[in-house]
Amino acid sequence: MEKVGLVLQGGGMRGIYTAGVLDYFMEQDLYIPYVIAVSAGACNGAAYLARQHGLGKIMHTKYIHDPRYFNLAHLFSSKPLFGMDFIFDEIPHKLEPFAFERFREATEQFVVVATDCATGEAVFFGKEECDNLFHVIRASCSLPFVSSKVVINGRELWDGGITHPVPLQKSLLDGNQRNIVILTSSSAPGWIVRNLWRVERFFTGCNQLQQALIRHFRMFIEALEQVRQLQREGKAFVIAPPEGSFIRGFERRQEKLLHYYNQGYEDAQSSYVRLQTWLKQNGDG
Repeated sequence: MEKVGLVLQGGGMRGIYTAGVLDYFMEQDLYIPYVIAVSAGACNGAAYLARQHGLGKIMHTKYIHDPRYFNLAHLFSSKPLFGMDFIFDEIPHKLEPFAFERFREATEQFVVVATDCATGEAVFFGKEECDNLFHVIRASCSLPFVSSKVVINGRELWDGGITHPVPLQKSLLDGNQRNIVILTSSSAPGWIVRNLWRVERFFTGCNQLQQALIRHFRMFIEALEQVRQLQREGKAFVIAPPEGSFIRGFERRQEKLLHYYNQGYEDAQSSYVRLQTWLKQNGDG
């Protein structure tokens, strides 16, 4: 299966939709040779390469009410809302052991996106640079003002979604002419589209990271437009929640999260025959 990429959007707790899609892919033994992921998508992508069916679902639901995972009381203190040590250290190393050996043995490429706090530019970590895998994923998931910066190789990093909310362009630059794109929302939130000009005016003249935050909104809209254009050209196969289906990035209601997981699983299942046809038509089935 040459020159096909799998692009995984982030989106906080919306990432459970991707967990459902990838669990179905694993059941069908479908593994795409190149995977690029950002934020929550990186957690799901790692589980996919490690062949750990169900891990993405567990990571999004099992500990959601544990104060070590998320503590709203920290909103009124200097402590981060999310317990990043608990999520990216204790869970994968102790509570839900990650299959590190299977991940390393996987033949698929894996690229994780983070954002350099000093320059506002994207930083890409290939699989060979992920010696401390969950430290890299932590960087990709660390939201500004909610999480602490993560330092890797002397660089302070934040959420990769700031610079590449849907990292399709990097996959194209890496030679993947066609891509399976898993989105966690079917469109840009309406408030972004309506108020983009206000955001840009407010941050005019600010530092590079703030400028990157401004560009994030426009890049998100442009990335979705690019995905849809490539879909029309037959160069992208898109799996996304139905229009009007949306949960918050900080959603904690387990029934909502499980519904979104099941939606992803069912959407992958219902589109799988079309996906196989799409792959075979281009000589990849």
